[in-house]
Amino acid sequence: MPEQNESGHRLAGRLYATMRVLKSLTEPSGPKPVGDEEFAGQDSPRERVQALKLDLFNDLVATVQKGRHVKAVGEMFRAMPALVPRQSVAFDKNLGERGLAEFNAGYRAQLADLKEAFPELVE
Repeated sequence: MPEQNESGHRLAGRLYATMRVLKSLTEPSGPKPVGDEEFAGQDSPRERVQALKLDLFNDLVATVQKGRHVKAVGEMFRAMPALVPRQSVAFDKNLGERGLAEFNAGYRAQLADLKEAFPELVE
């Protein structure tokens, strides 16, 4: 899980990874997040998060009621407050080279952590 002094961009990457895994739990036939995926160029964390179109309470409650991945959902919800960046700049449209590298590092780190805890959820 996140280190004490991670940058806002890295936390944004971790948050996005967690949201991607949660989204995949609501669509079991869809693709799972891939641990070595990288975002490049003009990728925007804000647009990627909005593209998830994740209705956490509706979709995840239905998933849990069906008895799927109840423990994983609970653990991810408990972890989320520590993943929310304190600066809105972490979700800017264009992060720049350094910010995008931090976002990618956070994304990969979070997926690695989630894969270790719940190997069936991440490829």
